[in-house]
Amino acid sequence: MRRIVAMLACAAYGIVATVSADPNVPRTVRLVAAAPVGSGLDLTLRTLAEVLQRDLGAAVIVDNRPGGDGILAAQFVMQAVADGGTLLAASPAQMTINPVLRSALSYDPERDFTPISMLSRVPLALVSSASSRIDSMATLIRRAAADPGRIRYGSASSTFVVATEHFAEKAGIALEPIPYNGVPPVVNALLAGDVDIAWVNLPPVLGHVRAGRLRVLAVDSQARDPSLPDAPTLAEVGVPGYEFEVWVGAYAPAGTPPALVRRMHAAFASALGDPEVRKRLTSAGIVPVASTPEALLERVRSERKMIERIARTTGLAPR
Repeated sequence: MRRIVAMLACAAYGIVATVSADPNVPRTVRLVAAAPVGSGLDLTLRTLAEVLQRDLGAAVIVDNRPGGDGILAAQFVMQAVADGGTLLAASPAQMTINPVLRSALSYDPERDFTPISMLSRVPLALVSSASSRIDSMATLIRRAAADPGRIRYGSASSTFVVATEHFAEKAGIALEPIPYNGVPPVVNALLAGDVDIAWVNLPPVLGHVRAGRLRVLAVDSQARDPSLPDAPTLAEVGVPGYEFEVWVGAYAPAGTPPALVRRMHAAFASALGDPEVRKRLTSAGIVPVASTPEALLERVRSERKMIERIARTTGLAPR
């Protein structure tokens, strides 16, 4: 009966079920993402799922649960049975930003979750509409300095508020946030001229950039992104010292057996090393990155201190 239920669940997600070859691995592994279908995170997980299910001998499905700055997805995984059947694809919003900027949070990243591996780094791009008068970083800084707070930026979530306010601090300018519920509405606002600029992750805007509808003023990586080789880095356009970056990591509920965590880590590391997986992700503007569970834990601890510092220096207050 359990096998039939698993097969039906996977059929609903368009993924063929298989019987787990490892008795310690559940027959179905659910990857929970706080992002909609078609997003960069969704693409990452669906690309990995194809390889993971062969390695694990289990059906791997992607469960999209957007909303609430990732809190809904985190709560769902936190409350799941710790048997490896429900994993969280977490971002800085859930693991380092919410704990700093939310005065009351229903979960604790270290207490309630077990790190498995980094999955990816998602480069951010500062973009404007191709029809906008803001055609370069120099123009943006000049106009923002001449009229503080007049330049409007679209914000898809707290992650992008932190990214933009940190950038504004480094550039010595003041910007006016306009909140939206997700990246697609921000992109639409840019195209319509409702906002002047926005920091956005690359996958949803690459098509618009390549089609000439959006203009990239800078990317947040240390080196130029291979998917946009003509887009300068922040350092190249005179804004050094930017620290924040968006990443994705895999987590299990607290209490997951260590042997199962190791098995899942090995499967993710193998999938992220697959040449076809790497090719598909990098062509979409996503950088595949694996890590040990310990390295992911240390990254979160270090980044939380950085977010606390950014919150202090930019005036971002808990809400």
